[in-house]
Amino acid sequence: MPGAEGPAKVVGNSAVKNTCDMHSAVLSTRSQVLLMALLLGATTINWIDRQVLSVLAPFLRDEFHLSNSDYAAILNAFMLTYSVAMPLAGWLLDRLGVGRGLSLAVAWWSLAGMFTSLARGPVSMGLFRSLLAMGEAGAWPSFAKAVAIWIPRNWRTLAMGVCNSGSSLGAMIAPVVVVFLTQHFSWRFAFLLTGSLGFLWVGAFQIFRLAHPQMRQTEQGLPGSTGKAHTNWRQLLRYRQTWAVFVCRFLADPLWYFFVFWIPEFLSRERGLSLAAIGAVAWVPFLVSDLSNFTTGWIALVLQRSGWSVDRTRKTVMFVGAMVSPIGIAAAFCHSLLWTMVFICVAIFFWMAWSITVQTLPGDFFPARSVGSVYGFCGAGSTTGSVISIWLVGRILDTTHSYIAVFTLLGLLMPVAYVVGTALMGKVQRLDLGE
Repeated sequence: MPGAEGPAKVVGNSAVKNTCDMHSAVLSTRSQVLLMALLLGATTINWIDRQVLSVLAPFLRDEFHLSNSDYAAILNAFMLTYSVAMPLAGWLLDRLGVGRGLSLAVAWWSLAGMFTSLARGPVSMGLFRSLLAMGEAGAWPSFAKAVAIWIPRNWRTLAMGVCNSGSSLGAMIAPVVVVFLTQHFSWRFAFLLTGSLGFLWVGAFQIFRLAHPQMRQTEQGLPGSTGKAHTNWRQLLRYRQTWAVFVCRFLADPLWYFFVFWIPEFLSRERGLSLAAIGAVAWVPFLVSDLSNFTTGWIALVLQRSGWSVDRTRKTVMFVGAMVSPIGIAAAFCHSLLWTMVFICVAIFFWMAWSITVQTLPGDFFPARSVGSVYGFCGAGSTTGSVISIWLVGRILDTTHSYIAVFTLLGLLMPVAYVVGTALMGKVQRLDLGE
């Protein structure tokens, strides 16, 4: 595979800076901030819709008489579809552009979230989750591409941190909102109301686009915007940098999805919390995750302003995240709810520092015209690894009735992801794909 030393040429720092400045100059600083706020809103809604099922898991499992394996199968209906759809969504996004592509994605998943209120059992629930995944697959490739086009290079980790913090914010808001709606109305109403939020966002985003027509002009001016000069999949898969990000996400992202999908269930079965108690504490790790998003982005910005290279900055943050995050294994051995939550929060904080750094890499390695496709392919690595891990978690829990093996296995994948991923990627610097 060609890498930094292979057929692909490396673009000099001044050329990269000029390219980034050309795109970012299209929007004023104020407009860039507003754009990041809009993307934050989209990710927040995305994760509220995704998290409704996890919050209601103990309730729905009793109503539909689901085993751990049954619940895992419903989760994997989402994850399998997400894994297949994300590369296709990234490819389509590079052709439609962020404006049209992201609006279509949000409208699709919002409608699917509302349809979930009609579920009558595990099969229909799995079907609606699959439809949700088709729309949500377009979200993160859109965010990565928007950041690559309109945000200056030194600010990209912070910008991705802002965008990515919506996942934590949504996961933090969801337990409180969903429990309230379920207790005062019904679980079906919880799906219906949360699903409708996306349509409000689409309206706000379209107003922003109309106020900034230069955004569309910039996208149309990118190499390959006509659809005739796009980097094809065969070319992208030749680069070891593509596979490096794929492997990082394949090995490390299952830990995040375990926390998202299984922690409410873990707190219910292992710590004896009621639905109301879960709603009172399950948001805390995601608040910590939000703090990590902003903290990591700020640290990366400070390091690069002080003279650190992009390569040194990215790899240092990844190393710290990969080495400290396994402390979450200790949560499985605690009997105290307080210490259980402390260890989970520490693990999530450092996992998130790793994650937003890895998600910045496609924009570091590849030109803006290819970021959506690369991000989509690497996102498939994330979901493929998570599908396997979710299946294993269900099997292990049904067999051992203990979370110790689950916490240990997923926690130890982080150091492995760092070693393999950094060995594959080489030096973090821009590649020339023949633009």
